[in-house]
Amino acid sequence: MPSNSIDYLHSLLALSIIGIILTAAINSYCGLLKRSSEIKELKNVLERIESKVTYALLLLTENNATLTLKFQMPSRIGSQYYWIRIANDSSSAWIEGGFGINSRTEGWEYRIYLPRKVYASGTFESRYSIAQLNCSIKGDVPQIVLGRKDNAEA
Repeated sequence: MPSNSIDYLHSLLALSIIGIILTAAINSYCGLLKRSSEIKELKNVLERIESKVTYALLLLTENNATLTLKFQMPSRIGSQYYWIRIANDSSSAWIEGGFGINSRTEGWEYRIYLPRKVYASGTFESRYSIAQLNCSIKGDVPQIVLGRKDNAEA
């Protein structure tokens, strides 16, 4: 009789370990699915901003005007805050974004290069819901500055 209860205990222990391993694997897989969908949504948000910048560049070069574009942004992607930065160096300009509260402490997840050389600067953090692009031309160089508009001013 003691051998039957020991076998039962071993079987119960083995099944418990298998259950824990399966639960951990499923949780890990669900986390990967969530992360990949959040990165895809961040990419979509950056592409939306890139299209607005391209539109602004078209208006700037055709009309030699100054304009300000304001648009609604999601407050979070999934359950995470995110940030977007627009920047340039001597050869190109880009829009990049990542997850976290502050762009200075977090690395970028995704980057989109702009189609032409511009002076670009500014950061948008998702705690604010309205993004603002200030666009102008100084000399022959278009200037794009990304910022935010406080909800109280909207």
